[in-house]
Amino acid sequence: MNLDDALALTQRFPKDKTVPEKLADAIKKSSGYEKDMLIKLGEGVVLDATTKEERKLVQKYLMN
Repeated sequence: MNLDDALALTQRFPKDKTVPEKLADAIKKSSGYEKDMLIKLGEGVVLDATTKEERKLVQKYLMN
């Protein structure tokens, strides 16, 4: 997944509950600058999580 795709993906959260898992997978498969930028996008997803359900998803996939 390139950074443009990842940005578009993160903009669908919290409506699309699959975003944390997909982003975590992309982070695991990346390296270097791309990985750093994907992690920053993940931080934005963390901030967008407002309900208990959303926070659980983010914690499960992006905070471990």
